[in-house]
Amino acid sequence: MSESAVAFVGDTPTVCVDFKNPKAYLALAPTFALEDKLGMRFDWLPVSVSPMTPPAPRQPSEDRGTQHRRMRGEYYERDLRRYARVYRLELADLYRNPDTSAAGIGLMFARRGGQAAVRRYLQLVFERYWSGRLDLEDARAMGTVLADADVSTEGWDEFAAGAGREEYERTLRALREGGVFDVPAYVVAGDVFFGRQHLPMIEWLLTDRCGEPPL
Repeated sequence: MSESAVAFVGDTPTVCVDFKNPKAYLALAPTFALEDKLGMRFDWLPVSVSPMTPPAPRQPSEDRGTQHRRMRGEYYERDLRRYARVYRLELADLYRNPDTSAAGIGLMFARRGGQAAVRRYLQLVFERYWSGRLDLEDARAMGTVLADADVSTEGWDEFAAGAGREEYERTLRALREGGVFDVPAYVVAGDVFFGRQHLPMIEWLLTDRCGEPPL
C-alpha cells in the first residue's frame, strides 16, 4: 500500500466491503467472529469495486480457452452459493451492479452510533439487499436501516447529500490509491489481504505472531 493509504487507515485493522459483492457478505460472519475472539473491533469502510462478470453461455464450438473461462466462472458461482447455504444466507442475482454510494455513506454515518451500531447496520444492509428487500441506491431506505440499527437519523439527509458524499469520495480515492481493488479487503499492519481465507493469517498477525504461522 502507499504511504498515504497506510496513514489514512491508521493502526486499527480495517475491513473494506462493497455491499453488492457476495464475497463481502460471506466474509461478514467469520470476520465478526474474529473480532469477538480477539476482543477488538475493526474499522469498517465502504469501497466500490467492479461487479462480478457472469460466465458466458455454453457454445457448441467453444475453443479450449473459452471453455475453461466458462467452467471457472460456473464453478465460482457454485462455490459462492455453496458457502451461502452453509452460512444460511440468501443470495439473489450475483451479477447486479447498483450504485452503492448511498449504502457506503450510511456506513460512515452509522459510526455515530458506535461499533455495535456499525455491526447492526452491516448485517441489516447485507441481509436485506441479498434477500431482495433493499434498494441500495435509495438514501431514504438507508435512513430506515440506520434507524433499525439504533442510529439516530437526525442530520442524515444533509449528511448523505453533502459532507457524507465528500467523505465517501475521499475514502474511495484513498483506498484505491492504496491498492484496494477487491473485497473483502483487510488492511493490517500496512499490508492488504483480499478474501476471508486470510483470516487465520490476520489472527496470527494481530496476536503478535504467537505460535506457528497458519499453513
